[in-house]
Amino acid sequence: MMNRSVWAWMAVACVGAVGCAESAEVSEVEPPRGEGGAGGAVVGTGGAPDPGPEVCPDAAGVYEVTPAQSNLLFLLDQSGSMHLRVGDDTRWTLTTAGLADILATLPDSTVGGLQTFPSGDDSVGCCVVTDGNYIDCAACGAEELPGPQLRCAEETYHPLAVPMAALDVGHEETIMSTVADADDAFFWGTPLAPALGGAIDGVASLASEGVTSVILLTDGLPTSCHSDVDPEANDILRALDAADRGVQAGIRTYVVGIDGAAASTDPATDLAVNLSAVAQAGGTSRYPGCEAMDDCAYVVNSDNFEQALSDALFEIALEATTCSFDLPAVEGGVADLGTVNITISVEGEASTVPRDTSHNDGWDYLPGNQHVQLYGQACERVKADGQAKVEVVVGCTTERG
Repeated sequence: MMNRSVWAWMAVACVGAVGCAESAEVSEVEPPRGEGGAGGAVVGTGGAPDPGPEVCPDAAGVYEVTPAQSNLLFLLDQSGSMHLRVGDDTRWTLTTAGLADILATLPDSTVGGLQTFPSGDDSVGCCVVTDGNYIDCAACGAEELPGPQLRCAEETYHPLAVPMAALDVGHEETIMSTVADADDAFFWGTPLAPALGGAIDGVASLASEGVTSVILLTDGLPTSCHSDVDPEANDILRALDAADRGVQAGIRTYVVGIDGAAASTDPATDLAVNLSAVAQAGGTSRYPGCEAMDDCAYVVNSDNFEQALSDALFEIALEATTCSFDLPAVEGGVADLGTVNITISVEGEASTVPRDTSHNDGWDYLPGNQHVQLYGQACERVKADGQAKVEVVVGCTTERG
């Protein structure tokens, strides 16, 4: 499939997204008059000062901004349960097909990479998928199942399986050929916390320009890392800590739960409940208040697997590639972070978006204060209109929601 600009496909992908057609609650302002991209100063005819937008009549600068460089690391579960059947296919074949589709659709300028888990151990040959569609490892001797030393160590997961690089056709093929190496393999266990923590450390060490996100695709909760030395190794809290560590380093974790309907009635072991918590810890809650419904992750079920997976990956990619922006360099150096406002112009009408540190609807600084992120309906407005213009207005006290 030929790569397309993110602006060309966002309208199609947004059709099924909740709230794409709704308007954010924002204050109406006059369109900014200054041409921010040409230096940002707000000036009128003959060099006389021109009034800035209503949100900031005394604006020192108005800067049009474009989405920040997007770096996406796909963290793919290749555990044996991914070979369970979904209709005539398997979780693995459908998930990897969805990954191939989203890679081919992302702009070439997107930087992408791959890590798989579990890694470090050899494939297990004594487990089978039964006619009843569950995993049977009864034939395995104790010596045939690997111990936790390799797959449960964070250092196993960096360097990455496929390094981060621009997603041209050649790099996409490298990612998918690496994925295909596991087509006929059965790997033991789901070392979620060390895989996530190691992958985050791996991309953090690159100090890449722009905004980095991890997209976790998994069908299970942490398993097979406990030992006498570390009996609590499978505690989901460790995965939450890893996701939070990523946020502190400016790296977000999006979560896609594969076949989430195959879940426990016990909240402690329910896939959707626990993966929702990982997404929340990773700074990527799907919508305001999702934690009350344990619905912060994207869950793909067997009854709508292909469409739901496609929708989830497109929605994640759109947010990751269109709603994060670099803070511009301003005249005189670094802008006072307390005097920054954001406006969005749609069809010639500009509105100011309040800063919202709760990340419900508005914008906020990402860790490090080098980028800003739109949240909620503010992000939806930009995603729904490929011609939307986002501007940073400097010089007046920041409006807050």
